[in-house]
Amino acid sequence: MASLSTQILYALLGGILPALLWLYFWLREDLHPEPKRLIAKAFLGGAVAIPFALAAEAVVYCAGAAAFGQNINVPFCASNSAPLTSFASLFSPLTITLFALIEEYAKYKAARAFVLSGNDFDEPVDAMIYLITVALGFAAFENFFFLITAFGHGATEGLVISNLRFLGATLLHAVSSGIVGYGIALSFYHPEKGTRLTASGLLLGSLIHVAFNVAILYDRSAADPGNAPLFIVLLTGILLIFAFDQAKKIKRLSFTTS
Repeated sequence: MASLSTQILYALLGGILPALLWLYFWLREDLHPEPKRLIAKAFLGGAVAIPFALAAEAVVYCAGAAAFGQNINVPFCASNSAPLTSFASLFSPLTITLFALIEEYAKYKAARAFVLSGNDFDEPVDAMIYLITVALGFAAFENFFFLITAFGHGATEGLVISNLRFLGATLLHAVSSGIVGYGIALSFYHPEKGTRLTASGLLLGSLIHVAFNVAILYDRSAADPGNAPLFIVLLTGILLIFAFDQAKKIKRLSFTTS
């Protein structure tokens, strides 16, 4: 069994390198590359969002466990009265949905706080680039927490989990946040529509996040697991490439119609 320091090193590499590979892929969609300092700032912003998302998810999970009468081994989540016990079957789908909303909102707020409020946000496609970069920072450090345990069980398991997350969760975070960024891009020249379009992007990105997580759970419980999660994220990734093409045209179209 690997030492703790080796586990940490492998988990960091397994979490960050795949995220950087996807970042390189998506940055190629930007015709006017953003300053490297802002890309780094956005990536770190995603990491900063992790503890806030985890704290919110812990509150939601504890509240749900207490309300729906779920037995979990966390003392401060215990409750003597569970008002929604008869609806206990709703606990898991509701938790999955709320977790997705929390993570998408956390990434969006990190992008707003770290990069979208500056003067370098000067064209619609920037919103997609910055949201994706924040998402990959988020995914990189989320991966770390999964991989440190996996590498503790051996290098083979760690590599398998790292590969699965490269094709699954890491790409999912980039795609779902890219959709949020597309909503912001659409409102770039129409700030009066910003709230509605951003909310629509958050909702759609969260729904894709939920669909992926549900597909993962179904695959784990199915006797013959398929490739539904991978199909969902790859299909959405292809659609996001088309969204990039549309975002690049927003400025040109706005001039032709003025």
